[in-house]
Amino acid sequence: MMESLSDHLLERCSQRTGPSCEDPKFVLHWIRAALRFEENPTFDVARLIANQMGLPLLVYHGIDERYTHASYRHHKFLLEGARDLEQEAADIGVDYLLHVSRDGHRQPALKLLSKHAAVIVTDLVDLDPWSDWSDSISKMRTLIEVDAHCVLPRQVFGRSIDRPFKFKNSTKRMINARKGLTWPVCDSPIIRMPELYDLPFAPVSAHKELERDGGVQLLSQCDIDPTIMPVTDVCGGTKFAKKKWENYVENGLKRYHRTRNDASNRDGVSGISPWLHYGMIAATKVVREAIDAGGKGADKFLDEMLIFREQAYHHCHELQSPRDWSSLPEWARISWQERIEPTATKKECDLEAGDTGDSLWDSAQMGLVRHGVMHNNVRMTWGKGVAKWIKDPRAAMDFTQSLNDRYALDGRDPNSIAGVMWCYGLFDRPFDPPSDHMGRVRRRSTEGHASRLDMRRYRDWVEAPSNGGVMDIGIVGSGLSGMFAGQILSRLGHKVSIYDKGWRPSGRLAYRQNDDGSIFSIGSINMDGSRNWMDRFQWDLGNSSEPFRNFLDGLSKDLEVNYKTRIEGVKEDEQRVQLWGSSDGQEVQFNHSRLIVAVPIEQAMGLLEEGVFSGESAPYWVAWGPGHAGLDSLPEGWSIRNVGKGTIELRLDPSSSEEHINKTKEEMASFIPEKAGFNPVGWSSHFWRYGRAISGPARVIHHGRIAFIGDAFGTPLGTMGAALDSAARAVADLHLMGGWDEEIDAVESRQSNLTDW
Repeated sequence: MMESLSDHLLERCSQRTGPSCEDPKFVLHWIRAALRFEENPTFDVARLIANQMGLPLLVYHGIDERYTHASYRHHKFLLEGARDLEQEAADIGVDYLLHVSRDGHRQPALKLLSKHAAVIVTDLVDLDPWSDWSDSISKMRTLIEVDAHCVLPRQVFGRSIDRPFKFKNSTKRMINARKGLTWPVCDSPIIRMPELYDLPFAPVSAHKELERDGGVQLLSQCDIDPTIMPVTDVCGGTKFAKKKWENYVENGLKRYHRTRNDASNRDGVSGISPWLHYGMIAATKVVREAIDAGGKGADKFLDEMLIFREQAYHHCHELQSPRDWSSLPEWARISWQERIEPTATKKECDLEAGDTGDSLWDSAQMGLVRHGVMHNNVRMTWGKGVAKWIKDPRAAMDFTQSLNDRYALDGRDPNSIAGVMWCYGLFDRPFDPPSDHMGRVRRRSTEGHASRLDMRRYRDWVEAPSNGGVMDIGIVGSGLSGMFAGQILSRLGHKVSIYDKGWRPSGRLAYRQNDDGSIFSIGSINMDGSRNWMDRFQWDLGNSSEPFRNFLDGLSKDLEVNYKTRIEGVKEDEQRVQLWGSSDGQEVQFNHSRLIVAVPIEQAMGLLEEGVFSGESAPYWVAWGPGHAGLDSLPEGWSIRNVGKGTIELRLDPSSSEEHINKTKEEMASFIPEKAGFNPVGWSSHFWRYGRAISGPARVIHHGRIAFIGDAFGTPLGTMGAALDSAARAVADLHLMGGWDEEIDAVESRQSNLTDW
């Protein structure tokens, strides 16, 4: 099957022979790590084999929810890449299918297509879960994996070398034989798919989804992390990648040797790594054009590309678990075990929020959170800095890797894996005498690095607000979803004003205080509907005597909340949203560029003149007072619990509460305890008319410049998880609705004939 391939393609291929297909309908090109058609050996191999077999060529691209740290950020970048693929496929004349896994569309699309494939050709990826997926698919059909990322194919060398200079010496001859060569043209005819072929899924048009609403509706159906915001100052895809690289070659490459270590100069480096990671631009093209440019800057850039980057890929190719602690050199692991443990430890959630008090480290982390990038020279200092706040060095390394993979557009990549692990000793040598906290591992202090930087200039770009500038956001409601949306927006650098008719946090966060100073919730009493991504926030949900106390403090930190302010109506135009209402008996009016409404769905509907959505909340009564929870029986639908020393709480479910919907708090403060057999003296009650959503849109609703969130606008309906998830998705949606203009000039390809090889 591969015998007829030219040498430049054959050396990049690894074949896993699987069961044959008795009646093949096509050759399948499975795109997963090289999102391009031009200068793509994977596509060329699939094209040639399809032509050789006389079969149609079908290109399948899946955006799954199961990749590590799947999020709005990475999904948006992938969708933008898919938009370019869609256009390029139409220009080439090849059938391209995009499947986005989401609600109602989680069928095993690749396996279903594999049933009719003669052979599957895909990009070589050495990391999980992609390597596991390769194992699974190869049991169904013959799989050919093609190296589309390296100049020197991993199949040719593919070994882990412990030092960069050793890798250079070992590969110099092989790399020199390949670098700088223009990529041969592959123009073999392509047979199109027959119109009658019954597809096993409904393909998605990335172009139409992005053009319609930036991907808001599509991503709302994906089970991915909505707290990792889409990046808006760059764009995924081959068009943007080419423009960015061409601009750097013309305006920055010749100075690279002088500017590469100055993190305050954002234009001092190419910043092309996210597009290389996703294979949206070919490493062979980048290397070739750097060679053509020539000069000291290009020479230093080529060192980075051909030594450090290639070394990382070949390293990950050989090792079964390249991320593992055991992959560090023995001297480093021993040294870490012997170091003095740090005493000023910090919680991982504070590190993630860039809240350590270390100016350089916090700024670097903030840039990663807001913009998805980090200057490589700072990344080395940043990575080593984590170890001074986490006692277990192995945990520190894993956490550093997770931060990089979660937020960085070039994360989950052999190059960034090696970069983080270098901070802990990989590819390096020991340094003596040992230091207290780093042992024999190379030291890079944040204080020393900051002293070499123009910190003001550096902070200007890394701490710039997300979405291109400060957004002025108003939020109606200081409950769970309103507070969480405010906290996310604040950390992204935006101005947030929260309005609530109460005098302290409301909704599910509402609480009362006992005589002994302890508090108890009269709202939610447990975190229901939790999502996996919520775990990393390390929320302290308290205990039965003080539920959600620290959780509430964390959500409200540094937020401006205007209590005792009742918003009675909203109106918008093309530039702003106007709010009006009352505060302390006085009429008030506010203006914001955007508005988020985080109140029960019935109250949300009342803010709009027209019926945009509908829903309903269930009521419940809660009463508390002196006593002990030891009753043998209660009325059906009632529950009891201890909420403090000598204080109990009684709750009525919605059905029981409906029976008393017209009673006053005073009446119920007597009725509830008496019915349960307690003395009503000292008892109080509260009525939640809109206690928990039982119907609603179950998704964020956008109406012009206004977004509606809460437990009726997420899933599972009526839960805390729904309230939190809807809040994060509403903020993410704001970052999907704008972005880079795709209308740019086309770039001419540079390809040659096979004689160049």
